[in-house]
Amino acid sequence: MKNTDTPMGTLYGIGVGPGDEELLTLKAVRTIKKCDVIVAPCAREGESSIAFDTARNFVDKHKEVIIKHFPMGGKDQNKKVFEAFESIESKLKEGKNVAFLTIGDPFVYSTYIYLLTHIKNKGYNTETVPGITSFCAAASLAGENIVIGDERVLILPANQVDKIGEEKFIVIMKVYKNEEKVLDRLEQKGFKYVFVKRACRKGQLILRNREDILKNRDYMSLIIAQRK
Repeated sequence: MKNTDTPMGTLYGIGVGPGDEELLTLKAVRTIKKCDVIVAPCAREGESSIAFDTARNFVDKHKEVIIKHFPMGGKDQNKKVFEAFESIESKLKEGKNVAFLTIGDPFVYSTYIYLLTHIKNKGYNTETVPGITSFCAAASLAGENIVIGDERVLILPANQVDKIGEEKFIVIMKVYKNEEKVLDRLEQKGFKYVFVKRACRKGQLILRNREDILKNRDYMSLIIAQRK
């Protein structure tokens, strides 16, 4: 960045974990408290942000809070990401430190990844604070290991379950609206599975029966599967 009279601020990407405020790290809380502006994404225009709601009790009342709409895919995604970047850039130019909150971990299926490209291209300082992923939280809740020994684990979105090969351990993200396809594939391949809905949040469910899973579809759901 070019030298200016006002030092540029830093963007902090902060993972707030799966949705339970007690699962934020100490570093996440400390970083939130030192930032001047808090930015958090929401999935639909005008709705609340799960990430902000998770961290709300650690945000001082005087802090500026910006909730930005980040559609998951679709023709408007790039436009919305760039709009969020412009909002954040204006704060960084004022010398303010900005916290961008994201559910789970900032580098796992996160809106932060798209935003970071614009930020880095302009040469702003960034720091990333990791968070507990939804699948790690789900595994703990369900009492299921994700992978053991020298085995490998495959993490993939539900629309790519046809790519499952010889792996014994699988984590399937973005299950919503793909439940039948996912369960058919897992059963065909001989997997035992557990479905976790809203891990560590209100409405949490842990299900292992196919019919129960199909009756409890939810945007915030995933499946952990394994076979011998």
